[in-house]
Amino acid sequence: MKQLPVGIADFETIVKRNCVYADKTRLLYNLVRLRKPYFLARPRRFGKSLLVSALAAILRGQRELFKGLWIDGSDYDWKPNPIIQLSFGGIESESVERLESGLTRDIMAIAKSESLSLLGSSPVELFKSLFEELYAKYNRKVAVLIDEYDTPILRRIE
Repeated sequence: MKQLPVGIADFETIVKRNCVYADKTRLLYNLVRLRKPYFLARPRRFGKSLLVSALAAILRGQRELFKGLWIDGSDYDWKPNPIIQLSFGGIESESVERLESGLTRDIMAIAKSESLSLLGSSPVELFKSLFEELYAKYNRKVAVLIDEYDTPILRRIE
C-alpha cells in the first residue's frame, strides 16, 4: 500500500518514495502549453509548493518521473526549458537588506548551476541578467517559478 506524502512538497521525492500522488499533470500540461503568466493563489497547506515542484520537473524534461501519469502519454515534447525557480520561504526577510541578500544568493546559485556569468549587483539587475543569459543559452522561453511569495509579507505584517 502506498504511503501518503504527509509533509512532502517535492514531486521527485514523492515519486521516488512511491507515495500517493493525485495526478494533476493534465492541468499542468495545459498551463505549459498556453505559455502565459499565471498567479496561482491557494490557501496555506493546499499543495502550492508541490504543484510548483511538479511543474519544474515537467519544464526540466524529467519524463522518467512521470511514468504512468497523464502527461507521459501526451504529446508534450520533454525538451528541457530554462527555469528560474525561487522560493521566498528560505530567504530571511527581517530587513530589506537580508531579503535582497537572500535573493542575490539564490539568483547567483542558479547562475552557477548553469555556468553563467551575470552582470549587475542588485537583485533586479541580476535577475534581468540571469533571464537574458538563460534565454541566450537555451534559445527557449524562460519559465519563472516563484514559491512562498507571501512569506516576507506574512513575517512582517505587524
